[in-house]
Amino acid sequence: MADMLFLPGEGAGTRYRDIADPTGLITWMEPGPAQTPAGGIPYACLGVIGDISPAPYIYTVELEIAEADLPAIFEWYEGEHLPMLCAVPGTRGGARYRRLDGGPFNLLACYRFEAPNIPETPHWIAARTTAWTDRVRPLFRSSRRFIRKLEA
Repeated sequence: MADMLFLPGEGAGTRYRDIADPTGLITWMEPGPAQTPAGGIPYACLGVIGDISPAPYIYTVELEIAEADLPAIFEWYEGEHLPMLCAVPGTRGGARYRRLDGGPFNLLACYRFEAPNIPETPHWIAARTTAWTDRVRPLFRSSRRFIRKLEA
């Protein structure tokens, strides 16, 4: 069983809609069900800080990292990145996940927000522009980010 399951579209979990693309609906299941439904993406939790219950907004960051570079990325996330971002005002908490099915974007970070503009605040920008971040960012093969609003 996965610690978390990400399901594009409707499902029996917490639903979030992509702010930039209103057709982008996902279902977030934590913990994941015993069986992964078709189209579901299973994840193992790697670390949590703060409150990771459903929030008005989530900010997800998907990364593709080479296996050999994972220790450096894990050290950075645990030692600096996740704690700093979770301390930004308006951030309830965050969690890191590793994809279990071998698909693309092998890492996922999810931050729970009170408002959608948190990544634009000076506190967030300062927390993600550190010397350590500059050293590990070249290890990102690819990345994508989404801000999603909780469906009522």
